[in-house]
Amino acid sequence: MSLLNVALIWLAAIVGACVVLFGVAAWWARRTPNDIDDVVVGVLQWPVVLGLVLWAVSDLSGRSNLPPAVHDGVSRVAGALLIAVVTWGVWRLVRDTVLYYGRRLARRTEANFDDVLFPVLDVMAPVVIIVTGGILMLRLLGADLSTIVVTAGGAALFVGLSLGDTLKNILGGLLLLIDTPFRFGDLIVIDGTLCQIKQIGLRVTTLYNTESHADVFLANSTLATVKLTNLTRPSPDLRVRIDVPVAQARLIAPGRALLLELAEANPYVLGNPASKIEAMKRALAGVEPGSMRARELEWGIVALGREQELDGYLAEVGQSLAALLEGVRSAERSGLSKGELSALTAQLDGMSAYPDKLVQAMREWARARAADPRLEAYPEDRQRLLSDAEARLAALDRRLQEIRKQLRNPNLYQAQRLDDLIEELQGWLPRSFKQITPAWKCPVVQAAHINLKGITLQLFVYIDDIHLEGFVRQTRVMDELFTWGMAGIAALEAEAV
Repeated sequence: MSLLNVALIWLAAIVGACVVLFGVAAWWARRTPNDIDDVVVGVLQWPVVLGLVLWAVSDLSGRSNLPPAVHDGVSRVAGALLIAVVTWGVWRLVRDTVLYYGRRLARRTEANFDDVLFPVLDVMAPVVIIVTGGILMLRLLGADLSTIVVTAGGAALFVGLSLGDTLKNILGGLLLLIDTPFRFGDLIVIDGTLCQIKQIGLRVTTLYNTESHADVFLANSTLATVKLTNLTRPSPDLRVRIDVPVAQARLIAPGRALLLELAEANPYVLGNPASKIEAMKRALAGVEPGSMRARELEWGIVALGREQELDGYLAEVGQSLAALLEGVRSAERSGLSKGELSALTAQLDGMSAYPDKLVQAMREWARARAADPRLEAYPEDRQRLLSDAEARLAALDRRLQEIRKQLRNPNLYQAQRLDDLIEELQGWLPRSFKQITPAWKCPVVQAAHINLKGITLQLFVYIDDIHLEGFVRQTRVMDELFTWGMAGIAALEAEAV
């Protein structure tokens, strides 16, 4: 085949690639509902075209009558440029797809390691890809890699000795990746300061100081060794104590009843939903209609009603899972035949109405929480509540789909681990999906410091989701309970005179 014919074939291939990538593929990608195909097509367009051009140059030079030395030089340069183009394309593909969508996925997953992994990959991935491409280019161009390796080793030793603290911080970041004590958005107390985790990097972690409204950059080596308290774990509600003084011992009993009533009537304090609704109805009868207090109570009654419905469906799902688990364990003793798997699948399908009701109840509860009048000034908090509910529902769906998948088409190993999957879901529901408020989180009052100087009533309550209201919910609720408690105790003392 003549050189001209080969050149025409390469030209047709390049033009065809342009038509496909810039025309057909781009047209198709724009009409699909997701955006990942648009990104992939956009990333591959120029690297593919340039790669074909360089490949054509190398091939045509080999078929031409050029001197061997010239042909060898052209082939090496074209090959090196081809490696450079591939390296560029791979880096863009990793950056715009794997890292971009990985960061978005990390915000929705329950795992902690990916919150650290993707910031680390942001730094390490380009280094690894570019260094690998550079080594391949140098090898193709005939460079002596042994000399390069020795030089790089010496440089690495010099850098290691010169940047000991930096490497220590990088190692601290990797240790945080392995054993993560927090994740993005968590509230921690470090050196007595309340901070939110803003970004976990390879060398430093960025914290948001909620008190001074400033970013704090803390070296990972320091963060890995300092003592910190994570207020978000195991849940974002926080136990606090409010001290209210009482002048006379005979006021302990009525004072305790007063403080418990105030806590039960506060919609931002955890407790038994049924008793809290009744307490809020009593409080609503004594406040001015249309006031902020009245709006809070009206909202709290609705939100707690939605929570009661959600808790009821959660209890039903828990009972159904317990029955399913018992059936699986009973069937596993005989080896889980196909008939038993079919029966268990039918049982799981039979309880499908509960997850559907659970999904609807979770969304209604999230919308009710987002309607909090205190969040009118914080639209980002309202959106966070709705997004958090959707993330939990997505996690629930993934777990249920995994159980259905193993029931319908299990291998021998998976069939004997069905009980573990169901048991894991049972533990995950109250831990990460929605906890039915336990009795030990209800308000408690105890008398303390009974001496000649007086008596102190200590009110212990759990404040719901301290992330909200710009991180001031805890302080606001504590101030309100203390102020109302002091006013109530003063009224009791006046009546006793």
